[in-house]
Amino acid sequence: MVWIGRSSAVIAAFVAATVFAAMPTVVAAKSVEGRFVAFGPGNWSCTDVVAVAEGNHPGSQGRLDGFIAGYLTASNVMLRNTYDIQAGKSASAAKTAVLAFCGENPGIKLANALAVHTQRQYPDRRSVPRQP
Repeated sequence: MVWIGRSSAVIAAFVAATVFAAMPTVVAAKSVEGRFVAFGPGNWSCTDVVAVAEGNHPGSQGRLDGFIAGYLTASNVMLRNTYDIQAGKSASAAKTAVLAFCGENPGIKLANALAVHTQRQYPDRRSVPRQP
């Protein structure tokens, strides 16, 4: 049962990452009707994300970290010419950037904050594995 929920979150991450990477400006991912669906932590407000990161929601830290890692992995799978959206940086580096964005945009949903992050990372992404 847990796996089904996580796969839904990954699918949502794929969709959001693809939409945002294709857009030339920072905007919220939405349907033509101005709506979208975010699953699990992707639906958390940035206020909640910051609270979780600060340890104010016991048990939720793992969900947050897992969602971020899943979103980044989904971006690598779905975005054209992308091997590593983080360009060698860790998922924790993405979390730090997203938390900074969330601190400035408390009403934004985590899914949109990550979409903004991946859009910003896209020009610096790795298209092929780094050669040793």
